[in-house]
Amino acid sequence: MGKINFTESLLRVLISLIGLPFAGLQAALSKYFLHKYKAPGEMISVGTHRLHAIVAGNTTSNLPTVLLESGMGGCALDWSLVQPALANYTQVLSYDRAGFGWSTKPISEPTCKSYLRDLRKLLIQLELKPPYILVGHSYGGMIMRLFASEYPEEVAGIILVDSAHEQRFIESTFIQTRYEERLRHLRRLRLGYLLSPIGLPRLFKQPIGAKRLPPPVQHIVKTLGYRNHAYKAAYLESLCTIESALQLNESEPLASDLPVLVLSAGRQTEEWQQSQKKLLQLTAQTRQIIVQDSWHSIQLYQPQAVIDSVLSLLNEHYRNQTDKQTSM
Repeated sequence: MGKINFTESLLRVLISLIGLPFAGLQAALSKYFLHKYKAPGEMISVGTHRLHAIVAGNTTSNLPTVLLESGMGGCALDWSLVQPALANYTQVLSYDRAGFGWSTKPISEPTCKSYLRDLRKLLIQLELKPPYILVGHSYGGMIMRLFASEYPEEVAGIILVDSAHEQRFIESTFIQTRYEERLRHLRRLRLGYLLSPIGLPRLFKQPIGAKRLPPPVQHIVKTLGYRNHAYKAAYLESLCTIESALQLNESEPLASDLPVLVLSAGRQTEEWQQSQKKLLQLTAQTRQIIVQDSWHSIQLYQPQAVIDSVLSLLNEHYRNQTDKQTSM
């Protein structure tokens, strides 16, 4: 299990004490910006912490509820180019995982299973009932797949938005370049975790979170991405990816008739494109759509591709339900 060790925790405290005036300024700025940029959604208690959730859409629709899950370090605003369009048809949920966006403290072991427990509590509190269309970007796709594995009767379909395959995080499958890439990534996040209490990542303009959002939204995402919680959550999330991958590897296969759309970014490496092909074996109803003119965050580069994919699964579900009623 990936955890922050005692030495790292102690070092972070010592850095905070040595740079106490800067730590005070960082805390004050974080508090000020949380007050200035109020959460657009609701703050929902899920036990020891609260999650920020944005629920929008047609409450009278008989269509499945759409759940949007962000990639690593992401937040609800990552879907700001997608959620409003989908809300014209059905209810849509986007949210901030623990420690990100407006949500409060990170959980100690943020694996896919832990995040799924949080999401289940959130759905109960918000009274968002199944069936669901699950939409997951990158690492978020792994969480959505685990959701469908554990609660198959509640899921009407999945859309994997340039989703990571679990083998990307299983060390026994690493080639040297992948091992070095992961090491660099963890070192950067560890440095952010250690130095965030005194505001150095803020000084060097290195926030946690997505890029390429519309300027007003991007400014808010960047500002929230300077919070101490965000750096800790991102570091923990990355440390736990190996355990998350093993959880997914050991999960029950998805229902063979479950519709799955694999949206793959066209502007990716050959290695990544090969990993996308592995996702095509998930169910007998899995189809791939390559979004040629897009980088990894398809929901930001080509949001209409995501919108159209969700609508196609909603329409497919509606037709299936209508056919069942007609045949009765």
